Amino acid sequence: MKRAIILLLFLAACTSVSFEEHTNAASKYVLSNGMTIILKENNDTGMVAIDLLLKKSIANDEEKPGLGFLTTRMLLSGTQTRSREDIVNQIENIGGTIDAKTFVEYSEIAISVPSDKTSIALDILSDVIKNPTFTQEEVDKAKTILIEEIKAKKDNPDIRTEDLFMATIYANSPYQHPIDGYAETIEQITREDVITHYKNWFAPQNMYLAIVGNINEKKTINAIKKLFGEMQPTNYFEKTVYLPPRTEPTTNTSNMVLESFYIQQGYQTVPATHSDFVTVRLANSILGSGSGSRLFYNLREKRGLAYTVYSITPSTRTNGFIRITMISRPDVINQSIDGINEQVELIKAEMVSEDELTLVKQKLKGFFALDHQKTSDQANYLALYEMQGLGYQYDVNYPHLLDKVTPSDIFTVANKYFNNPATAIVGPFNQTAIE
Repeated sequence: MKRAIILLLFLAACTSVSFEEHTNAASKYVLSNGMTIILKENNDTGMVAIDLLLKKSIANDEEKPGLGFLTTRMLLSGTQTRSREDIVNQIENIGGTIDAKTFVEYSEIAISVPSDKTSIALDILSDVIKNPTFTQEEVDKAKTILIEEIKAKKDNPDIRTEDLFMATIYANSPYQHPIDGYAETIEQITREDVITHYKNWFAPQNMYLAIVGNINEKKTINAIKKLFGEMQPTNYFEKTVYLPPRTEPTTNTSNMVLESFYIQQGYQTVPATHSDFVTVRLANSILGSGSGSRLFYNLREKRGLAYTVYSITPSTRTNGFIRITMISRPDVINQSIDGINEQVELIKAEMVSEDELTLVKQKLKGFFALDHQKTSDQANYLALYEMQGLGYQYDVNYPHLLDKVTPSDIFTVANKYFNNPATAIVGPFNQTAIE
Protein backbone atom coordinates (compact mmCIF):
# COMPACT_ATOMS: atom_id res chain seq x y z
CA MET A 1 0.00 0.00 0.00
CA LYS A 2 2.80 2.37 0.96
CA ARG A 3 4.56 1.61 -2.33
CA ALA A 4 1.37 2.37 -4.28
CA ILE A 5 0.98 5.73 -2.54
CA ILE A 6 4.59 6.65 -3.32
CA LEU A 7 4.02 5.73 -6.97
CA LEU A 8 0.89 7.89 -7.15
CA LEU A 9 2.74 10.82 -5.61
CA PHE A 10 5.57 10.36 -8.12
CA LEU A 11 3.13 10.34 -11.04
CA ALA A 12 1.38 13.43 -9.69
CA ALA A 13 4.72 15.24 -9.49
CA CYS A 14 5.55 14.24 -13.04
CA THR A 15 2.36 15.81 -14.34
CA SER A 16 2.50 19.08 -12.40
CA VAL A 17 2.85 22.58 -13.82
CA SER A 18 5.92 24.42 -12.56
CA PHE A 19 5.12 27.73 -14.27
CA GLU A 20 1.93 29.33 -15.56
CA GLU A 21 1.33 32.70 -17.21
CA HIS A 22 -1.61 34.33 -19.01
CA THR A 23 -1.25 37.37 -21.29
CA ASN A 24 -3.00 39.00 -24.22
CA ALA A 25 -0.80 36.97 -26.56
CA ALA A 26 -1.59 33.51 -25.18
CA SER A 27 -1.12 31.33 -22.08
CA LYS A 28 2.16 29.68 -21.20
CA TYR A 29 2.65 26.57 -19.10
CA VAL A 30 5.87 24.77 -18.23
CA LEU A 31 5.56 21.22 -16.95
CA SER A 32 7.80 19.96 -14.17
CA ASN A 33 9.73 17.90 -16.74
CA GLY A 34 10.66 21.06 -18.66
CA MET A 35 8.19 20.87 -21.55
CA THR A 36 6.81 24.29 -22.59
CA ILE A 37 3.20 24.66 -23.76
CA ILE A 38 1.62 27.73 -25.35
CA LEU A 39 -2.19 27.75 -25.66
CA LYS A 40 -4.35 30.29 -27.46
CA GLU A 41 -8.13 30.03 -27.67
CA ASN A 42 -9.78 31.16 -30.89
CA ASN A 43 -13.49 30.41 -31.00
CA ASP A 44 -13.88 31.91 -34.47
CA THR A 45 -12.44 28.84 -36.17
CA GLY A 46 -13.52 25.22 -36.34
CA MET A 47 -9.94 24.00 -36.56
CA VAL A 48 -7.11 23.43 -34.12
CA ALA A 49 -3.42 23.70 -35.00
CA ILE A 50 -0.92 21.71 -32.96
CA ASP A 51 2.73 22.61 -33.54
CA LEU A 52 5.51 20.82 -31.66
CA LEU A 53 8.99 22.27 -32.08
CA LEU A 54 12.09 20.47 -30.88
CA LYS A 55 14.99 22.77 -30.01
CA LYS A 56 17.75 20.82 -31.72
CA SER A 57 19.98 22.10 -34.49
CA ILE A 58 21.88 20.24 -37.18
CA ALA A 59 24.99 20.78 -35.04
CA ASN A 60 23.78 17.77 -33.04
CA ASP A 61 24.24 15.51 -36.06
CA GLU A 62 27.96 15.74 -35.29
CA GLU A 63 29.98 13.55 -37.71
CA LYS A 64 26.86 12.24 -39.50
CA PRO A 65 25.05 15.16 -41.17
CA GLY A 66 21.43 14.27 -41.87
CA LEU A 67 20.96 12.13 -38.74
CA GLY A 68 18.48 14.55 -37.18
CA PHE A 69 16.61 14.92 -40.46
CA LEU A 70 16.28 11.15 -40.83
CA THR A 71 15.26 10.66 -37.19
CA THR A 72 12.53 13.31 -37.33
CA ARG A 73 11.15 11.94 -40.59
CA MET A 74 11.05 8.44 -39.10
CA LEU A 75 8.86 9.53 -36.18
CA LEU A 76 5.93 9.06 -38.55
CA SER A 77 7.09 5.61 -39.71
CA GLY A 78 5.40 3.70 -36.91
CA THR A 79 4.96 3.25 -33.17
CA GLN A 80 4.41 0.27 -30.89
CA THR A 81 0.67 0.38 -31.61
CA ARG A 82 0.37 2.25 -34.92
CA SER A 83 1.91 1.59 -38.33
CA ARG A 84 2.91 4.36 -40.72
CA GLU A 85 -0.42 3.88 -42.50
CA ASP A 86 -2.33 4.00 -39.21
CA ILE A 87 -0.79 7.34 -38.26
CA VAL A 88 -1.62 8.99 -41.57
CA ASN A 89 -5.03 7.38 -42.02
CA GLN A 90 -6.24 8.13 -38.49
CA ILE A 91 -5.40 11.81 -38.96
CA GLU A 92 -6.82 12.02 -42.49
CA ASN A 93 -10.00 10.15 -41.51
CA ILE A 94 -10.87 12.92 -39.06
CA GLY A 95 -10.22 15.61 -41.68
CA GLY A 96 -6.73 16.55 -40.57
CA THR A 97 -3.12 16.64 -41.70
CA ILE A 98 0.18 15.68 -40.07
CA ASP A 99 3.72 16.46 -41.18
CA ALA A 100 7.24 16.16 -39.79
CA LYS A 101 9.97 18.57 -40.89
CA THR A 102 13.54 19.48 -39.98
CA PHE A 103 15.09 22.93 -40.19
CA VAL A 104 18.60 24.17 -39.37
CA GLU A 105 17.80 24.96 -35.74
CA TYR A 106 14.77 22.83 -34.90
CA SER A 107 12.55 19.94 -35.88
CA GLU A 108 8.77 20.16 -36.14
CA ILE A 109 5.67 18.00 -36.06
CA ALA A 110 2.62 19.94 -37.22
CA ILE A 111 -0.97 18.70 -37.01
CA SER A 112 -4.20 20.42 -38.04
CA VAL A 113 -7.58 18.88 -37.19
CA PRO A 114 -11.21 19.91 -36.65
CA SER A 115 -11.59 21.24 -33.12
CA ASP A 116 -13.76 18.35 -31.92
CA LYS A 117 -10.95 15.93 -32.83
CA THR A 118 -8.23 17.60 -30.76
CA SER A 119 -8.03 14.77 -28.23
CA ILE A 120 -7.44 12.22 -31.00
CA ALA A 121 -4.70 14.36 -32.52
CA LEU A 122 -2.96 14.81 -29.16
CA ASP A 123 -3.09 11.09 -28.50
CA ILE A 124 -1.47 10.38 -31.87
CA LEU A 125 1.14 13.08 -31.30
CA SER A 126 2.09 11.67 -27.89
CA ASP A 127 2.31 8.17 -29.37
CA VAL A 128 4.55 9.38 -32.20
CA ILE A 129 6.82 11.26 -29.78
CA LYS A 130 7.00 8.65 -27.02
CA ASN A 131 6.76 5.28 -28.75
CA PRO A 132 8.54 5.19 -32.13
CA THR A 133 9.84 1.75 -33.08
CA PHE A 134 12.44 2.63 -35.72
CA THR A 135 12.37 -0.87 -37.18
CA GLN A 136 15.32 -1.94 -39.31
CA GLU A 137 13.01 -2.27 -42.30
CA GLU A 138 11.74 1.30 -41.92
CA VAL A 139 15.25 2.66 -41.33
CA ASP A 140 16.53 1.00 -44.50
CA LYS A 141 13.52 2.25 -46.47
CA ALA A 142 13.89 5.82 -45.18
CA LYS A 143 17.62 5.87 -45.94
CA THR A 144 17.06 4.68 -49.51
CA ILE A 145 14.42 7.33 -50.17
CA LEU A 146 16.51 10.11 -48.63
CA ILE A 147 19.63 9.18 -50.59
CA GLU A 148 17.65 9.33 -53.84
CA GLU A 149 16.25 12.72 -52.86
CA ILE A 150 19.75 14.02 -52.11
CA LYS A 151 21.04 12.80 -55.48
CA ALA A 152 18.08 14.44 -57.25
CA LYS A 153 18.98 17.81 -55.68
CA LYS A 154 22.07 17.99 -57.85
CA ASP A 155 19.80 18.81 -60.79
CA ASN A 156 18.05 21.66 -58.97
CA PRO A 157 19.99 24.95 -59.32
CA ASP A 158 18.01 26.69 -56.57
CA ILE A 159 18.92 24.05 -53.99
CA ARG A 160 22.51 23.76 -55.20
CA THR A 161 22.97 27.50 -54.86
CA GLU A 162 21.42 27.59 -51.40
CA ASP A 163 23.59 24.70 -50.20
CA LEU A 164 26.68 26.44 -51.60
CA PHE A 165 25.70 29.71 -49.93
CA MET A 166 25.21 28.06 -46.54
CA ALA A 167 28.56 26.30 -46.90
CA THR A 168 30.13 29.70 -47.66
CA ILE A 169 28.60 31.91 -44.98
CA TYR A 170 28.75 29.19 -42.31
CA ALA A 171 32.19 27.85 -43.24
CA ASN A 172 33.86 25.97 -40.36
CA SER A 173 30.52 25.65 -38.56
CA PRO A 174 28.14 22.67 -38.33
CA TYR A 175 25.60 24.86 -40.13
CA GLN A 176 27.66 24.60 -43.31
CA HIS A 177 26.19 21.14 -43.97
CA PRO A 178 22.86 20.53 -45.75
CA ILE A 179 19.99 19.81 -43.36
CA ASP A 180 19.38 16.42 -44.97
CA GLY A 181 23.08 15.53 -45.06
CA TYR A 182 25.03 13.85 -47.85
CA ALA A 183 24.43 10.54 -49.57
CA GLU A 184 27.59 9.11 -48.01
CA THR A 185 26.71 10.19 -44.45
CA ILE A 186 23.14 8.89 -44.72
CA GLU A 187 24.52 5.56 -45.93
CA GLN A 188 26.64 5.31 -42.77
CA ILE A 189 23.74 5.89 -40.35
CA THR A 190 22.61 2.81 -38.46
CA ARG A 191 19.40 1.98 -36.62
CA GLU A 192 21.36 2.35 -33.38
CA ASP A 193 22.40 5.87 -34.42
CA VAL A 194 18.76 6.83 -34.93
CA ILE A 195 17.65 5.35 -31.61
CA THR A 196 20.48 7.03 -29.68
CA HIS A 197 19.81 10.40 -31.32
CA TYR A 198 16.12 10.08 -30.50
CA LYS A 199 16.72 9.13 -26.85
CA ASN A 200 19.18 11.97 -26.32
CA TRP A 201 17.32 14.82 -27.95
CA PHE A 202 13.59 14.09 -28.20
CA ALA A 203 13.09 14.97 -24.56
CA PRO A 204 10.64 17.36 -22.84
CA GLN A 205 13.18 20.03 -21.90
CA ASN A 206 13.74 20.63 -25.63
CA MET A 207 10.04 20.64 -26.60
CA TYR A 208 7.81 23.64 -27.29
CA LEU A 209 4.17 22.78 -27.99
CA ALA A 210 1.81 25.48 -29.27
CA ILE A 211 -1.91 24.83 -29.75
CA VAL A 212 -4.19 27.44 -31.30
CA GLY A 213 -7.86 27.18 -32.18
CA ASN A 214 -11.29 26.42 -30.81
CA ILE A 215 -10.10 24.76 -27.61
CA ASN A 216 -10.94 24.73 -23.92
CA GLU A 217 -7.69 25.78 -22.30
CA LYS A 218 -8.19 24.02 -18.97
CA LYS A 219 -9.19 20.70 -20.57
CA THR A 220 -6.36 20.96 -23.07
CA ILE A 221 -3.60 21.54 -20.52
CA ASN A 222 -4.97 18.70 -18.38
CA ALA A 223 -4.87 16.39 -21.39
CA ILE A 224 -1.29 17.46 -22.18
CA LYS A 225 -0.19 16.82 -18.60
CA LYS A 226 -1.59 13.29 -18.76
CA LEU A 227 -0.08 12.54 -22.17
CA PHE A 228 3.34 14.15 -21.80
CA GLY A 229 3.86 14.69 -18.07
CA GLU A 230 5.50 11.32 -17.45
CA MET A 231 8.23 11.95 -20.03
CA GLN A 232 11.62 12.22 -18.38
CA PRO A 233 14.17 14.94 -19.25
CA THR A 234 17.68 14.09 -20.38
CA ASN A 235 20.96 15.92 -19.85
CA TYR A 236 21.07 17.00 -23.50
CA PHE A 237 20.35 20.71 -23.98
CA GLU A 238 20.79 22.54 -27.24
CA LYS A 239 23.85 24.77 -27.37
CA THR A 240 24.19 27.74 -29.70
CA VAL A 241 27.22 27.70 -31.98
CA TYR A 242 28.50 31.17 -32.84
CA LEU A 243 30.93 32.08 -35.57
CA PRO A 244 33.49 34.87 -35.32
CA PRO A 245 32.68 37.96 -37.42
CA ARG A 246 33.53 37.70 -41.11
CA THR A 247 36.73 39.57 -41.97
CA GLU A 248 36.84 39.30 -45.77
CA PRO A 249 34.57 38.67 -48.78
CA THR A 250 34.27 35.06 -49.93
CA THR A 251 32.95 33.74 -53.24
CA ASN A 252 32.36 30.10 -54.16
CA THR A 253 31.18 28.96 -57.57
CA SER A 254 29.87 25.78 -59.16
CA ASN A 255 29.59 25.07 -62.87
CA MET A 256 26.23 23.79 -64.06
CA VAL A 257 24.83 23.54 -67.59
CA LEU A 258 22.08 26.15 -67.42
CA GLU A 259 20.72 29.08 -69.36
CA SER A 260 20.98 31.39 -66.35
CA PHE A 261 23.21 32.21 -63.41
CA TYR A 262 21.89 31.67 -59.89
CA ILE A 263 23.36 34.09 -57.36
CA GLN A 264 23.06 34.22 -53.58
CA GLN A 265 24.96 36.89 -51.71
CA GLY A 266 24.70 37.50 -48.00
CA TYR A 267 26.04 39.17 -44.91
CA GLN A 268 26.48 37.90 -41.38
CA THR A 269 24.14 39.67 -38.97
CA VAL A 270 22.69 38.86 -35.53
CA PRO A 271 20.40 36.39 -33.74
CA ALA A 272 16.69 37.14 -33.48
CA THR A 273 17.11 38.06 -29.80
CA HIS A 274 19.63 40.82 -30.56
CA SER A 275 18.45 44.42 -30.17
CA ASP A 276 19.50 45.17 -33.77
CA PHE A 277 17.49 42.35 -35.35
CA VAL A 278 14.26 44.27 -36.06
CA THR A 279 16.27 47.07 -37.65
CA VAL A 280 18.21 44.56 -39.76
CA ARG A 281 14.90 43.09 -40.92
CA LEU A 282 13.66 46.53 -41.95
CA ALA A 283 16.91 47.24 -43.79
CA ASN A 284 16.52 43.93 -45.59
CA SER A 285 12.96 44.85 -46.61
CA ILE A 286 14.13 48.15 -48.03
CA LEU A 287 16.67 46.26 -50.11
CA GLY A 288 14.71 43.32 -51.38
CA SER A 289 11.28 42.56 -49.94
CA GLY A 290 8.60 42.65 -52.59
CA SER A 291 8.11 44.40 -55.91
CA GLY A 292 8.61 47.85 -54.41
CA SER A 293 12.06 47.10 -53.03
CA ARG A 294 15.22 48.75 -54.29
CA LEU A 295 16.74 45.58 -55.72
CA PHE A 296 13.59 44.62 -57.58
CA TYR A 297 12.93 48.10 -58.98
CA ASN A 298 16.50 49.01 -59.95
CA LEU A 299 17.85 45.66 -61.14
CA ARG A 300 14.79 44.01 -62.62
CA GLU A 301 12.31 46.69 -63.60
CA LYS A 302 14.64 49.56 -64.46
CA ARG A 303 17.74 47.76 -65.84
CA GLY A 304 16.37 44.35 -66.81
CA LEU A 305 19.29 42.51 -65.23
CA ALA A 306 17.32 39.91 -63.29
CA TYR A 307 14.56 37.40 -63.89
CA THR A 308 13.98 37.51 -60.16
CA VAL A 309 15.69 39.26 -57.26
CA TYR A 310 14.80 39.50 -53.58
CA SER A 311 16.34 39.26 -50.13
CA ILE A 312 15.45 37.61 -46.83
CA THR A 313 16.73 37.68 -43.26
CA PRO A 314 15.65 34.57 -41.36
CA SER A 315 14.96 34.59 -37.64
CA THR A 316 17.72 32.50 -36.05
CA ARG A 317 19.04 31.59 -32.60
CA THR A 318 22.68 31.88 -33.59
CA ASN A 319 24.51 33.90 -36.28
CA GLY A 320 21.89 35.49 -38.48
CA PHE A 321 22.28 36.57 -42.07
CA ILE A 322 20.70 38.55 -44.84
CA ARG A 323 20.64 36.68 -48.17
CA ILE A 324 20.06 38.27 -51.56
CA THR A 325 18.88 35.87 -54.27
CA MET A 326 19.06 36.68 -57.97
CA ILE A 327 18.70 34.83 -61.29
CA SER A 328 20.42 36.55 -64.19
CA ARG A 329 21.41 36.02 -67.82
CA PRO A 330 25.01 35.03 -68.67
CA ASP A 331 25.54 38.14 -70.80
CA VAL A 332 24.83 40.47 -67.86
CA ILE A 333 26.12 38.40 -64.94
CA ASN A 334 28.88 40.86 -64.00
CA GLN A 335 26.56 43.86 -64.25
CA SER A 336 24.09 41.97 -62.05
CA ILE A 337 26.64 41.35 -59.31
CA ASP A 338 27.79 44.96 -59.54
CA GLY A 339 24.15 46.05 -59.30
CA ILE A 340 23.65 44.14 -56.05
CA ASN A 341 26.77 45.71 -54.57
CA GLU A 342 25.71 49.18 -55.68
CA GLN A 343 22.37 48.91 -53.87
CA VAL A 344 24.03 47.58 -50.72
CA GLU A 345 26.55 50.42 -50.75
CA LEU A 346 23.78 52.95 -51.34
CA ILE A 347 21.87 51.98 -48.20
CA LYS A 348 25.16 52.34 -46.31
CA ALA A 349 25.97 55.74 -47.81
CA GLU A 350 22.63 57.57 -47.75
CA MET A 351 20.06 57.88 -44.99
CA VAL A 352 16.74 56.30 -45.93
CA SER A 353 13.88 58.81 -46.06
CA GLU A 354 11.12 58.85 -43.47
CA ASP A 355 8.55 58.24 -46.23
CA GLU A 356 10.30 55.14 -47.56
CA LEU A 357 10.80 53.77 -44.06
CA THR A 358 7.15 54.35 -43.18
CA LEU A 359 6.02 52.49 -46.30
CA VAL A 360 8.31 49.55 -45.53
CA LYS A 361 7.05 49.39 -41.94
CA GLN A 362 3.46 49.27 -43.20
CA LYS A 363 4.39 46.53 -45.64
CA LEU A 364 6.05 44.42 -42.96
CA LYS A 365 3.06 44.82 -40.67
CA GLY A 366 0.80 43.76 -43.52
CA PHE A 367 2.90 40.68 -44.25
CA PHE A 368 2.91 39.85 -40.55
CA ALA A 369 -0.88 40.07 -40.38
CA LEU A 370 -1.27 37.91 -43.49
CA ASP A 371 1.08 35.33 -42.00
CA HIS A 372 -1.34 35.03 -39.08
CA GLN A 373 -4.43 34.28 -41.14
CA LYS A 374 -4.01 30.54 -40.77
CA THR A 375 -4.37 28.90 -37.38
CA SER A 376 -1.36 26.73 -38.18
CA ASP A 377 0.81 29.81 -38.76
CA GLN A 378 -0.34 31.36 -35.48
CA ALA A 379 0.72 28.23 -33.60
CA ASN A 380 4.06 28.12 -35.39
CA TYR A 381 4.90 31.73 -34.57
CA LEU A 382 4.09 31.29 -30.87
CA ALA A 383 6.20 28.14 -30.56
CA LEU A 384 9.05 29.58 -32.64
CA TYR A 385 9.30 32.84 -30.71
CA GLU A 386 9.28 31.01 -27.38
CA MET A 387 11.88 28.49 -28.54
CA GLN A 388 14.20 31.19 -29.90
CA GLY A 389 14.23 33.04 -26.59
CA LEU A 390 12.17 36.00 -27.77
CA GLY A 391 9.16 34.86 -25.76
CA TYR A 392 5.71 34.09 -27.13
CA GLN A 393 4.58 37.66 -26.34
CA TYR A 394 6.81 38.81 -29.18
CA ASP A 395 3.86 37.83 -31.35
CA VAL A 396 2.03 40.98 -30.24
CA ASN A 397 5.09 43.15 -29.55
CA TYR A 398 6.75 42.84 -32.97
CA PRO A 399 4.67 45.51 -34.80
CA HIS A 400 5.40 48.00 -32.00
CA LEU A 401 9.13 47.30 -32.25
CA LEU A 402 8.97 48.17 -35.95
CA ASP A 403 7.50 51.57 -35.12
CA LYS A 404 10.51 52.49 -33.00
CA VAL A 405 13.10 52.13 -35.80
CA THR A 406 14.47 55.39 -37.24
CA PRO A 407 16.35 56.20 -40.48
CA SER A 408 19.46 56.65 -38.35
CA ASP A 409 19.04 53.11 -37.01
CA ILE A 410 18.89 51.75 -40.56
CA PHE A 411 22.04 53.64 -41.50
CA THR A 412 23.87 52.31 -38.44
CA VAL A 413 23.04 48.62 -38.89
CA ALA A 414 23.71 48.72 -42.63
CA ASN A 415 27.22 49.99 -42.01
CA LYS A 416 27.71 47.66 -39.07
CA TYR A 417 26.69 44.40 -40.75
CA PHE A 418 26.55 44.72 -44.55
CA ASN A 419 30.25 44.02 -45.03
CA ASN A 420 32.44 41.15 -46.23
CA PRO A 421 29.78 39.31 -48.22
CA ALA A 422 29.56 35.56 -48.70
CA THR A 423 28.63 34.83 -52.32
CA ALA A 424 27.58 31.62 -54.05
CA ILE A 425 27.14 31.46 -57.82
CA VAL A 426 25.93 28.48 -59.83
CA GLY A 427 25.72 28.59 -63.61
CA PRO A 428 27.34 28.08 -67.03
CA PHE A 429 30.90 29.15 -66.27
CA ASN A 430 32.00 27.52 -69.52
CA GLN A 431 30.23 30.42 -71.26
CA THR A 432 31.02 33.39 -69.04
CA ALA A 433 33.63 34.28 -66.45
CA ILE A 434 33.03 36.30 -63.30
CA GLU A 435 35.21 39.40 -63.34
